[in-house]
Amino acid sequence: MNGGPPAGSDGPPDPKEGPVRRLLETPHPPVPPDLTRRAAARGARLLRVRNAARTLAWTVLGGATVFFLRWAAATEPWHLPPDRLTPPWPG
Repeated sequence: MNGGPPAGSDGPPDPKEGPVRRLLETPHPPVPPDLTRRAAARGARLLRVRNAARTLAWTVLGGATVFFLRWAAATEPWHLPPDRLTPPWPG
């Protein structure tokens, strides 16, 4: 079958339940009043940093692409040098 306790019975008590219940019944720690403002400022700062990093990455990628295309157009690496089967004729 399913190996669990039968339906309708609570089964043996969980040994972790007591400490968790006691922890939940204690008063909660106070939340700083400026927590929302600090969290929003940190989120905005992280967003600015990520946007700057993304802009920098795209700029570097674009510059590398332009550099490669200009190099390829100037050197034409897809053309093979002419074959030299005989030595050059003096004269």
